[in-house]
Amino acid sequence: MLKDRSRIERQLTFSQQQLSVVEAKLATDGVTGKARTKNPVWRKLSAEHRQLKRRLYAVATLEKREADAMQRKADKANGVEATAET
Repeated sequence: MLKDRSRIERQLTFSQQQLSVVEAKLATDGVTGKARTKNPVWRKLSAEHRQLKRRLYAVATLEKREADAMQRKADKANGVEATAET
């Protein structure tokens, strides 16, 4: 899982750099606000960036779930009673 996290973080950093470059170019051209959302290059890069952020969030959720499962297994092996979390 660490491999996935590091790969996605690297892709996210690169995506942010690309998006910043395009936003800077659009700002120098005088395109801001809602007009920027009509630019197809910006829309594509923004969508890719959002997708990578969601993937990273999903990896974090999966890592948390796996860590909780490992903790429960360790507690069960040590004879600790599980408590209900609500």
